[in-house]
Amino acid sequence: MYRILYYLLFLTSFSFSQTHTITGVVSDSINNPLESANIIALPKSENGTLKFAIADNKGRYRLELDKGVKYEVTASYISFIEEVLVVEPNSTITTHNFKLKSTGQKLKEIVIKHEYKPIIVKKDTITYDVKAFANGNERKLKEQLEKLPGVEVDKKGNVTVQGKKVTKMLVEGKSFFGGGSKLAVENIPADAVDKIEVIDHFNEVGFMKQVSDSDELAMNIKLKEDKKKFIFGDIEAGVGNNEFNLLHAGLFYYSPKTNVSFIGDMNNIGRSTFSFEDLMRFQGGVSSFLSGRKSFTNLYSFVNDNTDVVQNKSQFGALNFSVDAFKKLSVSGYGIFSNVFMQSKAESNNEYLQSNSVTFENQLQNNDNRSVLGIGNIKLDYNPNNKEKWYYNAQYQSSANDINNVINSVTNLNENTFKTISQADNVSVKQYVEWHKQYNNSNHTTTFVVNQAYENNTPENLWFTDQPFLSGLIPLQTDDNYTIEQIKKVKNNSVDAMFKHYWIINNFNHLYSVAGNNYGYSSFITSEKQLITGGTINDFSSAGFGNDVRYNLNDAYLGMEYKFKIGKWTNKPGIYWHWYQLKTNQPSADYSLSKTLFQPQWNSDFEFNKSETLNFIYRLANTFPEVSQLANQYTLQSYNSVFRGNALLENERYHSANLRYSKMNMYRGIMINAMASFNKKVKTTRNEIELDGINQFNTPILTDNPETNWRFNGSVSKKIYRFTLKLDGNLSWFNYIQTLNSITTSNDRNNQNIGVSVKTSYKKWPDINLRYSKGFSQFSGITKSNFQSDGFNADFEVTFLKDWIYKLSYENLRNTNNNNQDNFFETANTSIRHQKKNSPFVFELTVNNMLNIKAKNDYSFSDFMISERRTFVLPRVILFSVSYKL
Repeated sequence: MYRILYYLLFLTSFSFSQTHTITGVVSDSINNPLESANIIALPKSENGTLKFAIADNKGRYRLELDKGVKYEVTASYISFIEEVLVVEPNSTITTHNFKLKSTGQKLKEIVIKHEYKPIIVKKDTITYDVKAFANGNERKLKEQLEKLPGVEVDKKGNVTVQGKKVTKMLVEGKSFFGGGSKLAVENIPADAVDKIEVIDHFNEVGFMKQVSDSDELAMNIKLKEDKKKFIFGDIEAGVGNNEFNLLHAGLFYYSPKTNVSFIGDMNNIGRSTFSFEDLMRFQGGVSSFLSGRKSFTNLYSFVNDNTDVVQNKSQFGALNFSVDAFKKLSVSGYGIFSNVFMQSKAESNNEYLQSNSVTFENQLQNNDNRSVLGIGNIKLDYNPNNKEKWYYNAQYQSSANDINNVINSVTNLNENTFKTISQADNVSVKQYVEWHKQYNNSNHTTTFVVNQAYENNTPENLWFTDQPFLSGLIPLQTDDNYTIEQIKKVKNNSVDAMFKHYWIINNFNHLYSVAGNNYGYSSFITSEKQLITGGTINDFSSAGFGNDVRYNLNDAYLGMEYKFKIGKWTNKPGIYWHWYQLKTNQPSADYSLSKTLFQPQWNSDFEFNKSETLNFIYRLANTFPEVSQLANQYTLQSYNSVFRGNALLENERYHSANLRYSKMNMYRGIMINAMASFNKKVKTTRNEIELDGINQFNTPILTDNPETNWRFNGSVSKKIYRFTLKLDGNLSWFNYIQTLNSITTSNDRNNQNIGVSVKTSYKKWPDINLRYSKGFSQFSGITKSNFQSDGFNADFEVTFLKDWIYKLSYENLRNTNNNNQDNFFETANTSIRHQKKNSPFVFELTVNNMLNIKAKNDYSFSDFMISERRTFVLPRVILFSVSYKL
């Protein structure tokens, strides 16, 4: 560790003598600063690298040129004539001010007219020419993006540009597999990419951009001409120790009217092909203008890399297409298939905290999970003319989840072994129609949306044990072995419609009106039975188990939003009137509720300058209970938990406020992003808990007890010559009222995590990223608990002998509880890759879990339990793979 820090300090001091810094101001002829002016330094010799800067709000810029290299420095700005400065290799110039003369014309864009054409700037769009920033050794899009200024890619495939997250990924202007970023950054070959466009305030409907207030940030990948009308991509195969293997293919075909992409993957090394965010998009079929209803389908097992298992086998296939069928109609869609099998093993030491006693439990859990998923999605895009747009989207989704779970529970009172077999078949059909029209005078625009969704979920559970359990909570009959069968049937059907009118009164005043209706129907049926030896059945319905609920919730609403601008300050207050009608029918009781509620909201944006903004959002909202919360019969949840709903629940009511600040100053090399949020529930639904040993009984209660949740997260990064230093934090304070064993207490659950990192920012150096984080967690309720964590991460990448790339990542984590007991684990991965220039073959040797750790350790706590958990992980994986580029 100390050697690494010493090396970094040495490189820092060495860099002082290897750079030539020029600063100055870009202004017009009367000395008004030109904010966001572009300054491009083009090297005139092969040993130099392209440099660029963007002027801050005072017109200041800073360029760090390679010493001993001749540069041609060009300053440019919209509607101004470019000015060029030639910097000789032995130049002593340290300051230069550019004064640009107006062309007298209003240009739509800036084009930097050099051989590389590295940047094209429009109002909301920045286009990067990739070859100006990459070194040519990159294999995938992800590695190219990491070298673009202001662009970051995390380990989950999420992309941020100048601190703002990319929410839509496009290739040649078409949505790429629903618009998620992970599939794109990890599969698109680097040698196919020509330019990258970053589009802020993105809207698929061009004429809606002025009124939609979209906060989406889109990234559009433009391909090289020689990659169009030809199939390109790569195929990879790998074999390793202990029968570990990998097969992966990413194949693409793009032409002006037809685009087809295929991604296939088979591996047993714990690598997932798509992320949770991608999954949320694939669960789509819902218009972005309507908030989707909560899905009952649990598909978490399909996403994110998962090496925290003892076995993982994954099969994945995806096909994406887009066809311009006719002049005004295009058809696009995708198909997804995923089959995942996982075996996991975990040991837990649990302390169940009660008002007058503590129950200790040692738990060993083995889990086998097989999940199969199929999705088909099709979208029609119809453009009758340039002022009208129609969309139709339909999606079918089917999944099956089979789980075999064995829990061995040893307490200070008894010992039980529970085996659970769960099967869940889920089907959903979703579709929507969107219509957008702008009228002739362009001051009036309308949107009409209809959305329909249907879900049918049928989970079945079987519990097996040789001893009685949940004594007093379930009506067991004495038997040699105990078998409990549970069947659930859940159906959801919803139809939502919305009409919105946008009126542009003038450039500073807009008025929007909204009318809509959301209707939802659900049925919830459960049954629990004991299957007794000899064939008889003990039906739990006589003891208050078994639900049969019909649920209807209708929400009719009217709303008005007024958008006005005062200088740099834009505001949009709004008021919505909602008429809610809730009806439930169940054998024990029928219930109906009708409420008229007003829900105000306020959006406010202040733009200090083009690179510094402040955004505020406030909402007063209401949420109504789900059908399972209203089911007033008992339901068996797990080997130690029973739940009963409450048919008299009403809506929760809460205030939500968010404040976001962002600033980027390339002159000072500073980037700041900070967000604070406050949520306060004034009507709260929270489960009351009865705890007896490890056995739990839960039921939801609506109260006027307030719940407050403060959150803050932010980061500050500073570029110091060829290094970037970053400080980030994530803080939260949560206060709520909890009833446990008839004792009501005020609980505080607080978390703080602070991190500091340093990384190199010079493409001729190895990529080094070091990070240390410190975490604190506190819980105060019936008891008090405190935990701390110390984490260190290091990533290293170097290119040597032109054709070799070596990577190393290391992570360790130490957790400490309030008794100063700690656990520790560390893990490391490494790889070496070889590819000759212009060769289609890539050879790579990868070692995951090179330290061959057996398990990861962590502490956690809840309202009534402290748990120390040991999760077993995949062993060391040594994989040799060969890739072939088409």
